Amino acid sequence: MKPLFSSGHPSLWLRLRAMSRLPRLRSHAMIAAGIATMVALGWGYYIRLDHITETDARVMADMVTISSRIDGWIVQRPVTDGQRIKAGDVLVVIDQREAAQQLEELKARADSIRLDRERAEARMRIVSGTSISAVTAAEAHRTAAIADLAAAHSEMERAAEDFRRTDALLAAQYASRQTWDLHRSQFRRAEETQRAAQAKLVEAEAALTDARTHLGDVGVLQKEIERLTHDAEQVDAQRRQHEISISDRIVRSPVDGIVDQKFVEPGEYVIPGQRLLLLHDPKVVWVEANIKETKLERLRSGQTVSIEVDAYPDRIFNGKIERIGNTTTSQFALLPSPNPSGNFTKITQRVPLRIAVAQPDDAPLRPGMMVEVDIDTSQR
Repeated sequence: MKPLFSSGHPSLWLRLRAMSRLPRLRSHAMIAAGIATMVALGWGYYIRLDHITETDARVMADMVTISSRIDGWIVQRPVTDGQRIKAGDVLVVIDQREAAQQLEELKARADSIRLDRERAEARMRIVSGTSISAVTAAEAHRTAAIADLAAAHSEMERAAEDFRRTDALLAAQYASRQTWDLHRSQFRRAEETQRAAQAKLVEAEAALTDARTHLGDVGVLQKEIERLTHDAEQVDAQRRQHEISISDRIVRSPVDGIVDQKFVEPGEYVIPGQRLLLLHDPKVVWVEANIKETKLERLRSGQTVSIEVDAYPDRIFNGKIERIGNTTTSQFALLPSPNPSGNFTKITQRVPLRIAVAQPDDAPLRPGMMVEVDIDTSQR
């Protein structure tokens, strides 16, 4: 009989040798698993110490509500949901025929007032020039009449003195009757000349008064021009208001953005303040996370945040804490939770956290997306 472990049975010997190593391999595997478990637990504990992870977060954006400033029928709405638009693009067109007609009427009225004012200004220039010339001429005539009256008065006094002297001489029979008649005739002519000069002075003063009266026509025309100017300003203000009304009937986008929702269709009648469209700027987004109040002590503005989005599992977005809220979300609840029964259950409240995030060029972050944030609290 041959030995059991002789060279004649090598395969059996190898099997027995391998069986003897199994306990050692099993122990090594258990040790490796224990080390891996300890490393995982240690890493998780480290993460919990220096990181805060929250799933109650979503992408936010400023939603711009486009409303109507005037009432009217919608004739065009060239944009629709999901369409990208640029600032200045036409969103809605409201019927503007009536406003355009009123604007044309105001323009015609403004032209009429302008012509009336030009006519009044031309007339005022003519009246002003004529009146001033008439006053100047009347004043010259009055001056001449005064001089003539003074000369006539002097001549009359000289003739009167000669007549009195001749009359005295005639009484003393030192002068002839013929000389007396001559001096009396001269005295009477002097009186007539004085009366004529007096009449001319009265006439010159009346002409001067009349010329000065016509100067008042210039003031009347000036008041008329002022009234027409005021009317033109009123019409111009109404015209600008109608131009604004017409421009308001073409509703344009205030920003580059995306149309999120439309609320009206062509043919509908809208009133002032009625919503027309809802849009947002895709380049300006942020993340709002609701953090438990027990974690606020570890949060600071400027801490870095890693953001994961379910829609893009292979992409990580980086952000920073921009603002930490001062009020819990429960303060803004529509339905308050009173406690009339006296039974109280303490619930951990949440505080909103605003996280600034740079939107990539392809604008993958959309308002309303649920995200997960991981905040590195090691930064102080």
